[in-house]
Amino acid sequence: MSVLNKSANSGVHGSSGFEFQKHCALYILFDKYENLKQRNFFICLEHHDDLLFCYQTDDESITSIDAYQAKKSSGEWKQGEMYEIFKKMTDVGISLKNDDIHKLDCYTHNLEFLTNNTINLNNGERKKGLRKSNTINETTNRLKLIDLNQEIYTIIKSEVQKLLGANLEGLGELNNISMAYIDLPKNYTHQKDSLVGHFDRIFGKKVTDHRAAVETLLLLFRDVENTLNSGNVVKLMDESKRVSSETINKALNIITTKNMAFDYWRTEEKEACRKLKITISERKKFEFDFINSIDRFKDKKQVEHQKIFSFVNSNKNALTNFIDDIDCIQYLYEEFLKNTNSTLPELSIKAAVFAAYIEVRAELWE
Repeated sequence: MSVLNKSANSGVHGSSGFEFQKHCALYILFDKYENLKQRNFFICLEHHDDLLFCYQTDDESITSIDAYQAKKSSGEWKQGEMYEIFKKMTDVGISLKNDDIHKLDCYTHNLEFLTNNTINLNNGERKKGLRKSNTINETTNRLKLIDLNQEIYTIIKSEVQKLLGANLEGLGELNNISMAYIDLPKNYTHQKDSLVGHFDRIFGKKVTDHRAAVETLLLLFRDVENTLNSGNVVKLMDESKRVSSETINKALNIITTKNMAFDYWRTEEKEACRKLKITISERKKFEFDFINSIDRFKDKKQVEHQKIFSFVNSNKNALTNFIDDIDCIQYLYEEFLKNTNSTLPELSIKAAVFAAYIEVRAELWE
């Protein structure tokens, strides 16, 4: 059942102040990348909660959801501040459970409060020996509510129950709540620096400009961030609010392929220009078309580039007949002109064949 939610678009209308959530989404993606890169999932922003990671089967049934309430803070979190947050998180749990999207019978969800500052919890006792405390910070970076000291948990449960009133279903969601520390600085620029470092550790020399890569990935969230929930109704089936694993993988593929292609062009530029008859005055235009071809191969509207990539891919057996890459590219270019009509100028065709060759060769080497 889809529920009318008066605050469903509150984060959307205030999107300029929600950069932290996007940074958290990317941080989690990088942190879990080795486990996620082969999984089917999608990410939502400002949809039921600040951000969701929704995991799917191959037929797109939901297996589990990690929901994050992501809040930056300049000061440490006190226990009294957390009760209302926990209450809202139980509401999220109920909304997720009631969402119409198809879920497996074994479906589960986690509700996590995520922050870049310390959370201090205690049992209210001041006397030495009686005081119990739990702290979530860079040392103890994650705790489930039910794993807290029992006295502290009992106090929290009692306070949340007061806020829930007769909503016993919400009380049951406390078992799904956790708190976590995320290692992102307080400053916006420093947060980006941290993400760039994280990306570098994953992809290293596969990508030259790690900062540009992070900016590209953050742009994926822009459209979904600014898309309103239709009629203030939050529905996971609304694909306009998703960034899918397919979209993320496609972006990463373009980023890494572009880097590999550009590096190869720089290495072989002189020989390639000689054999493909690219004049000095044409080189800048060729390089521009060469790099942009990689984006155009992913765009179904770019019919001419689709045609060139398809030709090179269907003739990849040519790679077994040549020792020299440039000789093979020259052969494919000449064969394309003989067998296929194209509205592109010859220089652009050379650039696209070159780029397609690099991409097809990379796939064969995997």
